[in-house]
Amino acid sequence: MRISVKKGSRKGNWRSFLPWALSFLWMGMIFWFSAQDAVASSQLSGRTAFRSALWFWPGFSSLSPEAQAAWVEGMQFWVRKSAHFLVYAGLGFFLRWGFSSFSWRLRKKIGWAWLAGTIYAATDEFHQLFVPGRSGQLRDVLLDSAGVLVGIFVFCALAHLLKKAARHRATKEIGAKKDA
Repeated sequence: MRISVKKGSRKGNWRSFLPWALSFLWMGMIFWFSAQDAVASSQLSGRTAFRSALWFWPGFSSLSPEAQAAWVEGMQFWVRKSAHFLVYAGLGFFLRWGFSSFSWRLRKKIGWAWLAGTIYAATDEFHQLFVPGRSGQLRDVLLDSAGVLVGIFVFCALAHLLKKAARHRATKEIGAKKDA
């Protein structure tokens, strides 16, 4: 497999380095969250559910403390699974951005970004087997992998829109020069 950088970009160019730096920082953040024991992880998801309810549900603060606690406990599963999906969508975005500097076809860039994110998800779930009170679950790997794929497609859509805007801007500038 030959890896080369796109024409016109230089080795050491910060634009090629930035997405990889963000990818590895993001992976570090995921590792840090996964290294939390079950109690700390549960407290974090509980606080997140509570704050979300305060923000999005106007009547939540008028509920009794017992009703609030029951609602938060019921929502923790969904908060955790949403966090899995969204965090790995971010990783997919950064990985796809990193692979954009390679002179491969689009399909190959997408495939490698997805594979890298999915392998990281699997190793992260394996890591959780060694964290007190945590477990590694195949469904989390599948959810993480789907998040990676969504992040990749968000990057692709954004890149497409930016290219389209740049072409439109260039066409307008050419038209303005002709009129001048």
